[in-house]
Amino acid sequence: MKKWMIISVMIVVIGGAVGWFFLGEKDQTQNVAAEVQTTTVQKGKLEVNVTGSGSVTASTDQDVTATNTILVVDSVSVATGDTVHKGDKLVTFKNGDIVTAPFDGDITSVRVKSGSGASQGTILLRMEDEEGNISPVLREDNSDRSAGGSSNWIADTVSVKVGDVVAAGETLVTFTDGSILQSPVAGTITTLSVANGDSVQSSATVAHITDYSKFQTTISVDELDITKVQIGQPVKITASAFKDETFEGKVTNVATEGTPSNGVSTFGVIVQITDPKKMKIGMSTEASISVASKEDALYVPVEAVYSNEGKKYVLISTAIDDSIQSTKKVPVETGISNDTYVEITNGLTEGESVQIPRVQSTGNTFQGGMMMPSSNFSGGNFRERNGGDEPPAFTGGRASRQGAN
Repeated sequence: MKKWMIISVMIVVIGGAVGWFFLGEKDQTQNVAAEVQTTTVQKGKLEVNVTGSGSVTASTDQDVTATNTILVVDSVSVATGDTVHKGDKLVTFKNGDIVTAPFDGDITSVRVKSGSGASQGTILLRMEDEEGNISPVLREDNSDRSAGGSSNWIADTVSVKVGDVVAAGETLVTFTDGSILQSPVAGTITTLSVANGDSVQSSATVAHITDYSKFQTTISVDELDITKVQIGQPVKITASAFKDETFEGKVTNVATEGTPSNGVSTFGVIVQITDPKKMKIGMSTEASISVASKEDALYVPVEAVYSNEGKKYVLISTAIDDSIQSTKKVPVETGISNDTYVEITNGLTEGESVQIPRVQSTGNTFQGGMMMPSSNFSGGNFRERNGGDEPPAFTGGRASRQGAN
């Protein structure tokens, strides 16, 4: 009797376990099936953006050195077509400096005239030698500084002070030898290191000019995205100090050399801020560069598109009868894409339903994960998911609508 009681208890336990297992499997199937969701093919504007962070800087922010001084031309002794010998006088400046011919040859062009100014390094004229080689003759290349014979200037009159706003070409300092230092750019004098009577070396910084009316921000762009960025592209800019305001801008410069870090290079992109309003230098910014945009594009979430052996497809649920659902692969062709959506150029129509490959479960059911493509990819370049095999027939969740209107 005891033996039969033990056997009966074991049968009950085993039977209960088997029943629980199959019921659990049934519940699991029902729970997972309940998580199946689809999304429809949308039509609208699709944008692809490259983003980066930076800070506000002035577009013009530079030192002014004494090497920027100009000399006023008193007379030009030659004309185009003249033949000269080495040492012949070519140009005389009002301060007494004289530029002479560096070799025998012919004058092919003259770039200055009486009363014009020439900064150091300015091309005064061009000469052709006996072998047909044409060379420029520059200011200071062969000049004889009669006033002092050194690389120092004596400031005669300083015409500006710190805080003054100057225009490009405005006179800043006049020197005793007749040379003039002009502002190379427009902006505000932020520092000034010369006074009347001071001796100034040619390499010395005389002033610093900052233009507070024109601001820019420089952002770092990943090497995978830099090929999409071009000069002139529109940019949306936000600043931490103005959380509810968006500023306009455009790309004005793209670095040709990257900065490597941890095996990845980033490239600097300069964005001119169209109307900086109350922005100040040093404020942090976030910039979003519009690298591609398409109106009336058909698009689906990026996770809805699979790639297998170079071919792309989506999954569509089809009904076999009232109680059985089947999944069908539909080949598609893709266009532009961002981190959220991808354009469908062929294979689908607006309003069609496609599955989203995400598994979400409850209770004792299996917990899966969303199989997403890489977040940095160009249109049509997707990571193969699930080894290219058929994905799970159950899906869940819905993609964010960020990035498409």
